[in-house]
Amino acid sequence: MQTTTQSHLLAKALLVFVLTAILSAIPGSSAPPDEASDPALQDVVMARLEKDYVVVLFANGTRSLIPLKTLSATDRARLATLAAEHPLSRGKSHITTVATTEPGKKTLQVSKTEGAIETVQLCPPNLFRNQTASYCALYARVHWLDIAGYYVKAPDIYAIEGIPANPDDPWTNPKYGPALDSLVASYVPVSAIHYPPSQDNIFDWIRAQVRKGRPVFAALTHEIWQALPPAFIAAHGWDGGKEGHAIVINGFVWNNETHKGSFHLINSWQALFQFDLPVENAEGMLAYPRSLSPKGTLEPADTAEQVTKVTLLETKGRINIYKVETNLGTHKVAAPDEAAARAAIESAH
Repeated sequence: MQTTTQSHLLAKALLVFVLTAILSAIPGSSAPPDEASDPALQDVVMARLEKDYVVVLFANGTRSLIPLKTLSATDRARLATLAAEHPLSRGKSHITTVATTEPGKKTLQVSKTEGAIETVQLCPPNLFRNQTASYCALYARVHWLDIAGYYVKAPDIYAIEGIPANPDDPWTNPKYGPALDSLVASYVPVSAIHYPPSQDNIFDWIRAQVRKGRPVFAALTHEIWQALPPAFIAAHGWDGGKEGHAIVINGFVWNNETHKGSFHLINSWQALFQFDLPVENAEGMLAYPRSLSPKGTLEPADTAEQVTKVTLLETKGRINIYKVETNLGTHKVAAPDEAAARAAIESAH
């Protein structure tokens, strides 16, 4: 009889040791800093150990399921002993632990070809935002991210607006450009950004990106009034001078026979949140395009563009025309000096 009792006690001790070892070895079950026993668990009378959790029975008859990673080492050891000495039987029901993943963003709304006419349209931003001062590069990025499935909170926008001392010329502050890049890169996982291999056939590249559901960030160069709808100019006039302006392309209509069509632009003016830009008007108007994969799309990012050589081609008044060679191709850039020409390409990324 004594031998049987000793064997029983030895088996129980071994079971407690094994259960405790299993509890300690489970990933994510490292003990919280406070190793004290949770008073709420003092009335537990039975327990059953599972893979990621322990099921307990309290003295009042209620049951509870507790994730193992939330238990202190003291409670894990006590519940391991309790599971060995007073095991809680399993009922007919069972629990399956599954990983939860956030669904990816579906950006494509229209993708059709009727005869020679191809129409592709991505979703608009969930929230159209009206830019303040000269922060078009900021607000265009906010719309760009929004279309791709990333919502930018207002305080994050205000924080970047607060960087430049001169809101009418924010690029004079060297921290402004990096802050814009950080905004785009602040989401985890970060979606891939894609750059055109060269400026040749840039419109074909833009249409190919939109077909894949990728919104395209770009800049309208100087003389942007040429891109604005005539009805808007007639109703509002134009006092924007010759400044450039950042926009997002989220759709197009293209006639494969006549090679005519338009791009649909998302803008950041309350008076003109979106409009169509005819392709013939877009010649020489769209610069520095890059596209963004929708949220949840696993794609590698393209190689970032790096300037390798800048050559002066000609001078027109106060503006110089430079040939800017990069690892991805060659650009022609109008700028006051070589440094500005280089910065025009590098700051676009």
